[in-house]
Amino acid sequence: MKTHSPVYFLLIVLLYGLLACCKGQPAEEKGSNHLDPHQIEQFVLHQMDTLDIPGISIAIFNKEEVFYAKNLGLKNLETQEKVDSQSLFEACSLTKPVFAYTVIKLAAQGLLDLDTPLYTYLPNKDLAQDERYKLLTARIVLSHTSGLPNWREGKLTFISDPGTEFTYSGEAYEYLGSVIESLTGENLQEVIQREVFNPLNIKNSFFMENEYLINHMATGHRNGKVMGRNICKEPHMAYSLSTHAMDYSKLIMAFMKESELPQSTFHQMSEPHFAIDSDDTVCLGIFTEETPTGLQYYHSGNNDERFNSSFEFYVDRNIGYVYFINCNKRREFTKALEGYLGYY
Repeated sequence: MKTHSPVYFLLIVLLYGLLACCKGQPAEEKGSNHLDPHQIEQFVLHQMDTLDIPGISIAIFNKEEVFYAKNLGLKNLETQEKVDSQSLFEACSLTKPVFAYTVIKLAAQGLLDLDTPLYTYLPNKDLAQDERYKLLTARIVLSHTSGLPNWREGKLTFISDPGTEFTYSGEAYEYLGSVIESLTGENLQEVIQREVFNPLNIKNSFFMENEYLINHMATGHRNGKVMGRNICKEPHMAYSLSTHAMDYSKLIMAFMKESELPQSTFHQMSEPHFAIDSDDTVCLGIFTEETPTGLQYYHSGNNDERFNSSFEFYVDRNIGYVYFINCNKRREFTKALEGYLGYY
């Protein structure tokens, strides 16, 4: 698979940089083989000021190295407490790719089969009245074709037949999380720590309350107002990961490396499962989009418009980013960042 050096991407940045809103100038070539961290930071700080983003954790990387990783801004607008290198952000739905990667690893170990109905492992009393729930499998859940809503309003019911439509569903991920806990007899934090975080040297990412998380968690904001934070007592595989960009970038870099290995966990994870539209496809815990500059892998997240998150990467172009912000400005910041990096 063809890859390019960081110099290639620096030239792309120079070409497309006039589209970015970074006081006019993206990173400039200075005889280095890396994107210029100072120029990247100037861009990020300008966007934070323009978009009123209180705090951010961001990393830009290829499969070999991180070009830039910083935590910047404020954890809380009212207290003016500053973000630092230990600050954590709600990952929102970026929890889901971590969980999907874990499930596929466990399936390879024989703990479960991706196509075995989940009710045979653990019945779901909320769905048992509808025979369609016996069609649910790990593969159907991870590809968001469960037919379940994102979140229930009152009684949990199907909105379509399993396997027939794209129905983004946190509820389905929560059910699969319960299945994994039942099969392993362990807390999901422990399972993912062992299967994913420890091998990748991810040290400060958590799904549930602990002292470190309480002390280092940023506070969410919506339209400039402090909106609090959500520290869960138990892990939730749809949304409860708290992390920072340097930790999460290790996972994405692993994805990029594994994409070249036909039998790897990510290779299975990234197989297309359901076409959402002419450009976008859902895989297992991750999405792809055909763009003018190649196939993009991506996922984004939003916890009650208090925290937003996003990652995108290109395997062929060998570049990606991940960021977490403690506000609701994902769409605006993503558009500016894509322009700066020359993604489109």
